[in-house]
Amino acid sequence: MKSIKLLERTYFSFLFVIFLLVVFTPYIVGSGFLFLGEEVLEVVVIAFLSVAGYVILRLYRREVARNLKELEKIKKEKYNLESRLAEAFKHIGAVNIQIQEIKSIFSDIKKFPESKKDFKYILQFFSNKILSIINVDWVIIRIINMQNSVTLREYCGTRGEAVLVKYKINNEDLLKKKELDSYKVITSSWENFRLKTFCIIPTQKISREQEDLTKAIITQLEMLFIIFSSSYYKDSRSV
Repeated sequence: MKSIKLLERTYFSFLFVIFLLVVFTPYIVGSGFLFLGEEVLEVVVIAFLSVAGYVILRLYRREVARNLKELEKIKKEKYNLESRLAEAFKHIGAVNIQIQEIKSIFSDIKKFPESKKDFKYILQFFSNKILSIINVDWVIIRIINMQNSVTLREYCGTRGEAVLVKYKINNEDLLKKKELDSYKVITSSWENFRLKTFCIIPTQKISREQEDLTKAIITQLEMLFIIFSSSYYKDSRSV
């Protein structure tokens, strides 16, 4: 900006000098101070100052163009910074929601399931949590024995008055991680158990945060089922 102001002042100073020389040229020539004629002197002075003014004008336009380019660059950087800042706030908000959901998952279950009724309540509780995280009409939670592909437990949760459509999802397809049309399958994290927990929802598009949180839920559910079905836990209750 300082360069532009300097060029503006220089340009207008030259215009002012041209004006003065045009006005006072007859007096300068008449005084005999210069050996050139009046007309020649006027042409020389005006030509010189015009060329100088043109050069200054070109420099001025070049400086303006450079500054405009820098301004566009600054605007673009400002927009990128604002976008990143908005994305960061959005991510922080999503993380806070995840933290609250995770806290509720671990704090709302006060005891291990001691009966089929207790475990059914836990299935319903976790399915409702998944429906609160992902905007879908229904969710299926299925625990499968990986050795014989038998379903050990299954629960179908729906949102409000939504109706669960008829479906046919083969356990073999789930264990082989086969892609299913119009369904999203999320599995528990553990890989060295003889069972596996699957969450099936009617969508293919969910965020990474939603998938990670759902995976944490069904992994927790899987651990509760292992405790519920373990002989040690059953024996300890009878002591």
